[in-house]
Amino acid sequence: MKKSGVFIILVGFLCLNLNAQNLYPILKKNKWGYMNAEGKVVIDFKYDLAQNFNEGFASVALGNMPCLIDKNEKRIIDTGIYQFIGTFSEGLVPVMDYKFKRYYLNNQGKVAITLAKEIYDSRSFYRGLAKVAKKVDLVENKFGFDISNLGYKFAYMRKDGSFATDFIFDDGDDFEQPIARFLQGTKFGLLNDKAEIIIPAEYQFISNFNEGRAAVNVMGKFGFIDEKGTLIIPATYTYAKSFNEGLAAVEINGKYGFIDASNTLVINAIYDDIRPFAEGRAAVFFQGKWAIIDAKGTYIYQPYFEDISYFNEGICAVKVKGKWGAIDKEGKVLVPFEFQSIGVFEDGIAEVIYKSINLYVNRRGEILPK
Repeated sequence: MKKSGVFIILVGFLCLNLNAQNLYPILKKNKWGYMNAEGKVVIDFKYDLAQNFNEGFASVALGNMPCLIDKNEKRIIDTGIYQFIGTFSEGLVPVMDYKFKRYYLNNQGKVAITLAKEIYDSRSFYRGLAKVAKKVDLVENKFGFDISNLGYKFAYMRKDGSFATDFIFDDGDDFEQPIARFLQGTKFGLLNDKAEIIIPAEYQFISNFNEGRAAVNVMGKFGFIDEKGTLIIPATYTYAKSFNEGLAAVEINGKYGFIDASNTLVINAIYDDIRPFAEGRAAVFFQGKWAIIDAKGTYIYQPYFEDISYFNEGICAVKVKGKWGAIDKEGKVLVPFEFQSIGVFEDGIAEVIYKSINLYVNRRGEILPK
């Protein structure tokens, strides 16, 4: 899990998080601005850093001091007040002032929640819950002596400022899904979206839940549990990945295949690697190249690609001769093979690296901003 710093953002290759306003951060001569979905620059290149817009607001920095703006560039939170501004979500944004005191502000920039001084970290709200952390002394007995070390414990807080849990977790997910994982010691458990423990910390590993199931590690073998924690597929596999479109990748004797929800092996374990199904297609690695198969295991595209992503909006990024492009479901090239990297298409746009520059490309292969 990431810890808060003065101002957190992915600078090297932005993590695409499309928003209702369809504004995308772009970089030019070390300054950030924003473009719209057509590739037109709508906010000029003036910011030192820029986050994605969420719910109509984005954290940016001027003179390396963060502020919060709306899509019309109105400053909801001005510079010089807070040294950290997080992601605006569910009507609130976490901030930290220059005395390391933490708050949540509303969409007017007013303080809605004041956190206790011992709170070290605070995350954005999802499903009415936010993960917060405080520093604690962790005592460990070694050779008959109690050794105290500085550590952190996490809890979940409601939007009224009350706590849904005590500080009993060593780490945990944000509630971007209805079920969140937590860590106690080295074991994983699960919480529901009321922050109630539905599975105690007893697993060595739990994947994200998808389609009502999660892969778990039981004594070195992988199986699947349901949302009540019942082991519905026995832990017999060397490795397993999450269910997607009714199928999950499993490893058997060093090779990968797919099982269905009844634990029937529907695609034989003959592949060296596998990607999850998306839009009726999955990528499989066979004899040193990536291919594309359908849900029956039939080749849609023979082993040919050096690397591959997954289909979204009918488009999939693929790599040929050291360069990335994108194809449709019939294998037609939509984006030419001239990029160092291509992200997943969302709303018809994907992030790319072109000649070492972070840009975007649309499904017609046009580089954005124009």
